Amino acid sequence: MRKEVLFAILAGATLGLIIAFGVWRANIALSPKNPGQSQATPTPKPEFAISLASPSDLDVFSENPVSLSGITKANAFVAVSTEEEDYLTQADTKGSFEVSVELIGGVNQIVITAFDEKGSEVTQKLLLVYSSEFQKYIKEGESQDQEATDSIRFRVEQKVSQALKSPKALLGTVTDISENTLQIKSVAGEIEQISVSADTSALAMGKTNKEVKVADVAIGDYIVATGFMNGNGVLNTKRILITSPIEATNRMAIFAKVSKDNNTSLITQVIKTGEDKKVTPQKGAAVFLISEGKASKITFAKIDLDDTLVAIGTDTGEAFTARTVFVVNQQ
Repeated sequence: MRKEVLFAILAGATLGLIIAFGVWRANIALSPKNPGQSQATPTPKPEFAISLASPSDLDVFSENPVSLSGITKANAFVAVSTEEEDYLTQADTKGSFEVSVELIGGVNQIVITAFDEKGSEVTQKLLLVYSSEFQKYIKEGESQDQEATDSIRFRVEQKVSQALKSPKALLGTVTDISENTLQIKSVAGEIEQISVSADTSALAMGKTNKEVKVADVAIGDYIVATGFMNGNGVLNTKRILITSPIEATNRMAIFAKVSKDNNTSLITQVIKTGEDKKVTPQKGAAVFLISEGKASKITFAKIDLDDTLVAIGTDTGEAFTARTVFVVNQQ
């Protein structure tokens, strides 16, 4: 009996030593080699994006041209496509870029695309409104500010309300009309309220533009209302444009290298994917050679094999129809 008890004690002690040794080895294996140093966490790569400083979506302008500025990836090519013109610039080593663009009267759909050296791209779209008639409403606001007292309280209030003094636009279909308010449904499906007054003017746009009364605006009309937002998020409307619904633009940009050329079309390879893309110029297409930051006009036939280009236009699937071509690296 004593031998059995002694054997059990020895067996238990041996098993305990084995378990303790295993735990000790596991702790050594799992503990960091340099306990005084924390393990470094990999720094995530910054996302490739476009951050616009100005303008903002649905801003209203009464003067041309308009400066468009922002930040993107360092040294990226930035293509800007407006309703009638296309522009190309290159961000500096810190990613900053700025370009001056021309707007047309009414609604302008702006497409901004940035490309890095590997062909990765990011696109941002804006809706801007240009109305030379809106200048008088901006001047009215400025004169009212000048008449106000120059007190500290006023200056603080002026700074707080600065954003509210920037002219804005709302676009949509009129769904309800009351005495001093129009209700519209935006493209995004949101219901917006706009206030009108005796000072609100209206313009019916078509083949010939015609000044009309606000009372002529009817339910079902598609309108562009421009004015100033009040503190309740309601647009105090100064001018209304009655127009056709805005259809989303299909303008886009591609970054590609010429693999085969002739006088009437190009076969290119998209930089990022290597996909073959036929590029055909539309009638009157503009072609520019970018050299040392300056653009000079050339003919489409001057584009050579292995040239790298940024083309802006529309993609039909079978071919890319270019409105503007920028040759950025000519061989």
